Amino acid sequence: MTYYLLQAAGDLAGSFPWSINAFGESSSSEATVANSWDGSFRAIWSNETLAPYIPTTVTITSTSASTASATFKQTTKTTTSSSTAGTSTSPALPYHTCEIVTLRSSLAKRSGRGRWYLPPFATNALAADGFSILAAAQDALEGALTTFFSAISPTITLGVKHLKASEDGTTTAYSMSQIVACDIPNTFAVQRRRADKLVPTRVSVSV
Repeated sequence: MTYYLLQAAGDLAGSFPWSINAFGESSSSEATVANSWDGSFRAIWSNETLAPYIPTTVTITSTSASTASATFKQTTKTTTSSSTAGTSTSPALPYHTCEIVTLRSSLAKRSGRGRWYLPPFATNALAADGFSILAAAQDALEGALTTFFSAISPTITLGVKHLKASEDGTTTAYSMSQIVACDIPNTFAVQRRRADKLVPTRVSVSV
């Protein structure tokens, strides 16, 4: 088996970048892994139930798979560049707003978990109170991710990478724990580095 460093990246309103990283192992070639990762991840965006909650201004512009070295560094890399956008015409939520996808291995501690911070949904994904994710949008994301895992599993086993050995000896350095569960909260998170270079427009207040 070979370890692979995986990434999906895109932009927000054509101005600011977002990205998520993943890790996995496979007996297939880098080209095959890259193709599987690209098709499976883009299918989340084009899922007919989820796409109506993703703004047309939130796109995937590239995916990549890199063969990892023995110390989990990039070596060769295969990148697939094309644009995949959502279909919602509702306004997007703020740049830094994101949906959390928690990836869990069989290890109960923090080192056994991973997270993806997906880019913002559209305002039609807000619950009636405006503070949380609409249940239908949460269910749509769950369905799209279920399809994603089903599509990718024949080629890639996703996991949480361990750069160091654990003190209790449960994991060794440069090893991986397989993802066995995934869940999505109905709350939003924040990634401040997305659009951190945005220069706000200010209005003056008379005092």
